[in-house]
Amino acid sequence: MRKFIRTILLLANLACIAGALLTYVGSGISPVRFLPTAYLALAYPYLLAANVGFVLLWTALHKWYALLSLALIALSWPKVRTCFPLNLNPSTELAADSVRTLRLLTYNTRMLGGMERHTAEKPNPVLRHVAASEADVVCLQEFGVARGYVTERDVRRALADYPYRHIYYKNDRGTRRMGIATFSKYPIVGRGTVDFPSRYNEAIRTDIAVGGDTVRVINCHLESNRLTEKDKAMPAELRRNFDAEHLTDVTAHLSRKLATAYRARAVQADRVADEVDGSPYPVLVCGDFNDVPLSYAYTRVRGRLQDAFEATGFGMGFTFHDDWMRFRIDYVLCDSTFTPLRLVRDRVPYSDHYPLVCTLALPDR
Repeated sequence: MRKFIRTILLLANLACIAGALLTYVGSGISPVRFLPTAYLALAYPYLLAANVGFVLLWTALHKWYALLSLALIALSWPKVRTCFPLNLNPSTELAADSVRTLRLLTYNTRMLGGMERHTAEKPNPVLRHVAASEADVVCLQEFGVARGYVTERDVRRALADYPYRHIYYKNDRGTRRMGIATFSKYPIVGRGTVDFPSRYNEAIRTDIAVGGDTVRVINCHLESNRLTEKDKAMPAELRRNFDAEHLTDVTAHLSRKLATAYRARAVQADRVADEVDGSPYPVLVCGDFNDVPLSYAYTRVRGRLQDAFEATGFGMGFTFHDDWMRFRIDYVLCDSTFTPLRLVRDRVPYSDHYPLVCTLALPDR
């Protein structure tokens, strides 16, 4: 009986190793070409936890099998660190050769907190938080204004410290406008859109003069999964009324929605990556990618860039929170011109995303 249980455990261990390896391979394969591996990125934290668990289990049982998962973790440490950085004491001091910093805030605002009105007596909470952040550059996704709610005039008044702005409305219905926005305390010297097919999502590039340098900021909101409240409730309902037919229906429904989004994001990520590669200036990429680390979208956009959370953070660092769902899908990426010093998640309740405030060092000119 013991031998049988060990065999089952070993097979389970090998399955977790295979799952992790497929995740690594899948992160470099566009879902447009091959979709199944895209789903594994969502399961990777559990696969990693299972492999760590098997190392501990086999070690406790004095079995050499512990070396299997241990070797996987050691050899794939850069991938592990991307998903679960362990910076216990990240430095917040300037690098020795750096005398300048740039403070950037990126935030999916969920339509400025539901387009809550902004008055002197009762400020819009999102605008109030952004204004108090002391960021030099502010990148907002799901930026929206509407007559009778929060207006663009309200935004300009609330963010008066940011005289330079780049706003692109993907959807402009006259009285209701939705899109993406970048605000800056430094002069904006160039504006453009990153063209990709989507009804609602978008990316913009903004060239900002910081001192004597020009920095290109690419503000992204990649394709959403568009899960409705009914969709989000399906897993809980399945747990209450579990049967094979119900499981098949729920899995098929969610898979169809995710598949559409995965393919759309892959195309969009390719376009953003091309913008990064073609930039004549140092690049910062930030925003809501709507996908997790080790996804194709993240891997493609990141390319040669640094992940500020990987460089300075600790743990899972989830940025999206909605009931039982917790994922890191918002990012600040930068090229080697910058040194990430600190990235803070402001855990404020105004959206289903947390804003990220990142401090970066620029080299002395």
